[in-house]
Amino acid sequence: MKTDIVIQLDTTFSYTLVRDDFTVNATDNNDNTYVRYLKVNSVDDDAKTITCKFGGAESSSFTLSIRHATYGLIKANHLTLVVESTVTGISPSSGSIYGGTLLTITGTNFGTEKTDNPVQVSTSGGVDSTDCYV
Repeated sequence: MKTDIVIQLDTTFSYTLVRDDFTVNATDNNDNTYVRYLKVNSVDDDAKTITCKFGGAESSSFTLSIRHATYGLIKANHLTLVVESTVTGISPSSGSIYGGTLLTITGTNFGTEKTDNPVQVSTSGGVDSTDCYV
């Protein structure tokens, strides 16, 4: 899901905040090759905050890294982002092998845009999965 993330820098950060000076990454704690790049939307120099847009990711725990164009990596003491969606039910539990069965999937933390919630159906534990329209 697309969410605004507000990062509070140390108020003693002595440099003026300029949006284009910052990049923010979220690296999966279980797979450091899976990195999500957050779009820096705005900064507030008085409050020393950076507001980013997080486009979503697979459920996991991520470490945030903040880099300044001139001053390099900004110390970010263990900034962790937890991404978690949960499926609590699927109804009906069976349908036609020819398709066309309307499924209702219930759970938590689904996005409001259809394209943010990809669905695949499989009869063999993930092998030969079929993408479904949401």
